[in-house]
Amino acid sequence: MNTRPMNRYLLRIARLLRAASALAVASVALPALAAGGHHAIDDAALLEPGRCKLESWASRSGPGPLGLLHGAAGCRLGPIEWSLGADQVREDGTRQRTVGAQLKWATALTPWLSGGIAVAPAWTPTARPRERSVVVNGLLTGTWTEDLRWHANLGRTQADPGGASAWRGGLSVDWAFRPDWQVMTERYREDGSDFLRSGLRWQPAQGWTLDASHAWRLRGEGKTASTLGLTFEFE
Repeated sequence: MNTRPMNRYLLRIARLLRAASALAVASVALPALAAGGHHAIDDAALLEPGRCKLESWASRSGPGPLGLLHGAAGCRLGPIEWSLGADQVREDGTRQRTVGAQLKWATALTPWLSGGIAVAPAWTPTARPRERSVVVNGLLTGTWTEDLRWHANLGRTQADPGGASAWRGGLSVDWAFRPDWQVMTERYREDGSDFLRSGLRWQPAQGWTLDASHAWRLRGEGKTASTLGLTFEFE
């Protein structure tokens, strides 16, 4: 009995299964240029197991001093990406510091779609009375082509004292038009205001990512602002 046609058929099936597995993993593993960072819309993707990142950004909403400084560190531990961070907000001559954490989980739904959830509690110890909040966000990331992706978020912010809550979320699209370069735009709602942001992302060296963006306030009491961010990913 000639088994060569059957062997070739089985080999083709094995190759297709490996390709499908690679696509599913790629939709969840963090790509070289990913969403997130200082952008409002996060992606349904995680750091690779055992990897960590340091990120920082600064925002300015006018001719005065920097209005927001942010620093954070995060690592992938098991199926969860854990992050700890701190913000300093300067407004009307006063400074307010906030510390927070984020737990993020994501998984492949299809080879072209991934979903996840992020939970982010925060505390403002310098406020009187002390303020607390929790953000719960649902995440989706879809791949149109190798270089073009979309992201969708929908969630809610619960703040205390007072028990105030508000919906948050939006849509974003990013396009890697050249190796190590990416443009993005996002339309989102945050803290009761609507914004439109456009930005540019560059990876000058392995593990390093530089972001620059401008957000326009469309509706609400928020402020138009420009932001510059830097991220370093490592093992």
